Amino acid sequence: MKSLQTIIYLFALVVTCAMLASAQTPKPDVNHYDKDGLAFDYPKGWSLEDSSNADAQQMVLARPDSDAQIKFYIHRNSIKAENLEKARKSLVDPYIDGIVKTFERMGAHPERSLASSEIAGGKADGAKLVAVLEGEPGAAEIYWALVEGRLVVLTFFGPDKAMKRANPAWDMVRTTLTIQGEAPAQPKPSPKMTPAP
Repeated sequence: MKSLQTIIYLFALVVTCAMLASAQTPKPDVNHYDKDGLAFDYPKGWSLEDSSNADAQQMVLARPDSDAQIKFYIHRNSIKAENLEKARKSLVDPYIDGIVKTFERMGAHPERSLASSEIAGGKADGAKLVAVLEGEPGAAEIYWALVEGRLVVLTFFGPDKAMKRANPAWDMVRTTLTIQGEAPAQPKPSPKMTPAP
C-alpha cells in the first residue's frame, strides 16, 4: 500500500512539474503586447499599429497577405458597471453608425444583427454588419465589454474568406486580453515657452 501511495505521489509530482514547465516556455509563434495595463497575445506575422492617445488605447492588427483586421479601442478612464449603457450610447453606437456609413459610401447595403462573443473571459455584447463589396461578401463584427472597469471595444472585419483564415488570431486576441486596473494617466505635453517680444 505504501508503494502505491509513493507511485501516485511521484506521478502527481511529474505531472505538476511538466505543467509548470510548459506554462513558462515561451510560445515561438506568438507575440505578446503589454503596455499601460493592457496585455494580449497575437500571432507572429501580424503587425501592430498603435495610435493610442490620452483618451484611449487604439490599435490595429493586420498582416500584409490578408484583408482581415482586428481593431482595438480601450477607453482609459474607469467606467462603473451602472454607466455601461450610457457609455455604449455615447461611444459605441456612434462608432457602429460610422462603419455603416462607410459601407454605404462604398456602395454596400449592410445588414445589422445582434451578436455576442467573449472578451477576457467574460460575455461581450456586439453587432454584426454584413455587406457585399465589389461582389465579395464581408463583415464587421463589433464587440464591447467592461473589463476591470474599462470599456473595451474590439472589431474584427474584412472579406469572409480573409476573416475565416484570420479567425485563430481573432480568438487568440480576445481570449488572452487582460487589463490590470486603470491605465496610468498619460503625461500631458508641457507648454512651450515663447520669448516675450
